[in-house]
Amino acid sequence: MVLTACRAESSDVLAAHLYEPGLAPPNDLGRLHRWRLDLATGEAREEPLDDVPCEFPRVHEAHLGRPHRYAYVGRVGAVGDDLRFTGVMKYDLRTGSAESLAWGRGRYGAEVLFVPRQRARDEDDGYLLGYVWDQLEQRSEMVVVDARDLFARPLARVLLPQRVPFGFHGAWLDAARLI
Repeated sequence: MVLTACRAESSDVLAAHLYEPGLAPPNDLGRLHRWRLDLATGEAREEPLDDVPCEFPRVHEAHLGRPHRYAYVGRVGAVGDDLRFTGVMKYDLRTGSAESLAWGRGRYGAEVLFVPRQRARDEDDGYLLGYVWDQLEQRSEMVVVDARDLFARPLARVLLPQRVPFGFHGAWLDAARLI
């Protein structure tokens, strides 16, 4: 069995937000790791996948609990004396490569969702949906990005009538699953 998740040195979430500006983020921020668990022997092997601070990993939900190639995480960065999601990263767990999309100056996000394209053929054929707070414009928006090409322009930016808090989480369910 293989588990991919973010691992932190401690579970003191509040202490992770208290550090001196200009210094490297503390070690108790999450970083992507992989564990290989041998259920027959009880042996576990841990492997760090990256040293970039991140949280809230997501995969194509049809691949949850099954072998999968791609993972999407919120990238954590220092903003003054605080930590925020400054972008999103896509990891190719097969090749070990990663792509990073920054939300932009004064723009901070939250957890992203993967939404598969209708009749998708590939695991990453879909969209990433994320809420972004634009501190300079003082507005929230939902950003839709092509999951296969993080560097392309957003497919949509939906301006919202009020701010969406940073801790907002969600899930995507298509109409067929609601009935």
